[in-house]
Amino acid sequence: MAGPDERTVRTAIELAVRAPSVHNSQPWRWRTGGDALELHAGRDRQVPETDPDGAELLLACGVALHHLRIGFAVQGWRTRVHRLPDALEPGHLATVELSRGEPGADEVALAAAIPRRRSDRRRYEPRRPPESHLSLIADRAEATGAVVRAVEDRRARPQLVRALAECARYQLLGPAVLLELAGGHWPPCVPDHDHESVLLTIGTAADDRLARLRAGEALSEILLAATGLGLASCALTDPLGVADVRQVLSKELLDGAHAQVVCRLGWARLNAEPLPATTRRPLDEVVQNLTAVAV
Repeated sequence: MAGPDERTVRTAIELAVRAPSVHNSQPWRWRTGGDALELHAGRDRQVPETDPDGAELLLACGVALHHLRIGFAVQGWRTRVHRLPDALEPGHLATVELSRGEPGADEVALAAAIPRRRSDRRRYEPRRPPESHLSLIADRAEATGAVVRAVEDRRARPQLVRALAECARYQLLGPAVLLELAGGHWPPCVPDHDHESVLLTIGTAADDRLARLRAGEALSEILLAATGLGLASCALTDPLGVADVRQVLSKELLDGAHAQVVCRLGWARLNAEPLPATTRRPLDEVVQNLTAVAV
């Protein structure tokens, strides 16, 4: 049976590369051809000052992987993913096999959210999203195997907010980070964490490469589901570089799971200007051998 043609593959990858990444580094490589599509880590795009161990690279690639699956699903193709398939090639993050399948309503909604999603670090409206929205978003993310909790604990939230403020100041003052930001065309900013924003933490049972990749997939569910519900959002990873913050979140909030990323949610201000789309690299820079895929 014939697989997806080149146009279908191109469309899915174009949606995948809209995934957010630290300093817009876009640290992914795609290979097509044969009977599968492969995702590889773009180690040349890793930002060592901000992400010395590559955790954020794996997180971003996990978001892109989930975006890709949604991009294929909305076009009538189911995906079967083999994560970290080759122990001898650690940069090979996933192999994606394809088969025919009709998209569900949820997948159509998530696909429509991909081009509209923006990382909104501005101040949000002083009203909390309804619990029905938050429950739906958390349930979608937890279906990937992650643990998702709102940071409302009287000890955990103040520590997290303080860490966010410290990390923002470091970004503004650290010269090495400023160079990375300039290279990614992403000027530093201080996120304004008003009291009505919701901080969701994604945790995983393990803290290895696979867990970080899966955490990215859960983050994608949150970001796209939130966008579909009309909420503003942005992913926050800097404060989890502070060991005390990770320990508090793990112990007080996540029942021992490892905190991987925090997602900030809320309503965009009514008078806020629309945010422009972030520039993406041309496909010929991130795709090797863009062709149809056999099944």
